[in-house]
Amino acid sequence: MRRLWITAVAAAVACIALEVALRVVGYASPGWYRLDTQLGWTLQRHKKGWYFSEGTRIPVLTNAAGFRDREQILDKPDGVYRIAVLGDEYSEAMNVQIQRTWWWQLPRALDACVRGKTIEVLNFGVGGYGTAQELVMLETTAMRYQPDLVLVQFSSRDDVVDNSFALAPRKDRPFYFLDASGKPRIDESFSSSPGFDRRMQTRYRLGAELADHSRAFQLARQIAGSALIGEAHADIDAAALREPRDALWQDAWRVTEALLAKMNRYSRANGARLAVVNVPHPQQAGQAMAYPDQRLAAFAAREGVPFVSLASELQSAHYLPSGQWSVEAHRAAAHAIARSICPLL
Repeated sequence: MRRLWITAVAAAVACIALEVALRVVGYASPGWYRLDTQLGWTLQRHKKGWYFSEGTRIPVLTNAAGFRDREQILDKPDGVYRIAVLGDEYSEAMNVQIQRTWWWQLPRALDACVRGKTIEVLNFGVGGYGTAQELVMLETTAMRYQPDLVLVQFSSRDDVVDNSFALAPRKDRPFYFLDASGKPRIDESFSSSPGFDRRMQTRYRLGAELADHSRAFQLARQIAGSALIGEAHADIDAAALREPRDALWQDAWRVTEALLAKMNRYSRANGARLAVVNVPHPQQAGQAMAYPDQRLAAFAAREGVPFVSLASELQSAHYLPSGQWSVEAHRAAAHAIARSICPLL
């Protein structure tokens, strides 16, 4: 028994020493996300720490509203042209410093085509989001900031999949289905599922909050997460680049187009324009427009929505092994998007 106590005390002392050492060197890698009954998950507010990717550490800070962006005010100042960005991990862009993200660089890239206007870009991108969550984000949050242009960053890799309950690997999010008349109707049943409800209970959330204050726990979580990155991105489904192969994919595309059309109508009703930027599948980079680009371009033409494909702008070297963008990719995307949306300003 005495030996057991000695072992326990030694382990406790080691943990305390590790905790102190991590705090001294400034290490912090908090849990960036929280559960949300409308969106499934969102970024936590006022979080500061390091994000580890491809062997590097990136300082990350979230604002008071829970976005990776500078602090923003709701009321749009006079003389400001606001662009609201909706997107996923390519816009959240945790793996690069915020000043090097494409949306941060966009105002400067637009300097050459605006006179007498201040361009302000607000980032509402959250990792893992599909078009359904971006629509909910637009209706509940982004439009409150009175944007002039809503820029939807679409991803050929997984957005169509994420818009289908049958195809999406993560079910803890809202989905839309088409009713008999073809109109999209939201399904928010995820928020009342036993698994989601259990994770929302106070004891689980309190435990997560307490664990988030332990640097030693954060380090262990980071190491465990790094070990799973390769596996998570090992098998990218190339079917996303082809025409729908069955009824599930056909329905996923119909829902996707219906959601984008709904976003367009909602934006126009609130005095804003909508534009869609398509991020090419990593396997497509540097090649001609694949099926998703072609279908989105046709949809955009029917709806009168400006469409930007980055297929010819990004090369395979712009993608990191994790599937995320390099710094060079963000720079190239900013300039390509600026050239395309300049006539809208």
